[in-house]
Amino acid sequence: MTEVPAGGGAPVLRPDGPTPGSAARAGGGGDYLSNEIAYRATLLRDRLGLRALPGGHVHTPVLQFGAGDTGAVTDPDFLRDRAAITAQVRGILSVAAAAR
Repeated sequence: MTEVPAGGGAPVLRPDGPTPGSAARAGGGGDYLSNEIAYRATLLRDRLGLRALPGGHVHTPVLQFGAGDTGAVTDPDFLRDRAAITAQVRGILSVAAAAR
């Protein structure tokens, strides 16, 4: 990964992962905050010897209104996409719960 060390400075490549207090700039998941948090949480879990604990995070698409948005609070496209995301997350959680 590439990080800016704690205290600032130029980005540096860290093949063994982040150093304390650093900020990610690039890596397998890019520089998205959710990826940074998930990476560090997984690293902490592994370093504490808790590999049996499941972990992860889910990226969801941005919910949008359909063409011709009238400024309404919701619309059929929004509701359809929200229901699909909810169903997928429930499916993930069901599989994870069953595996425990």
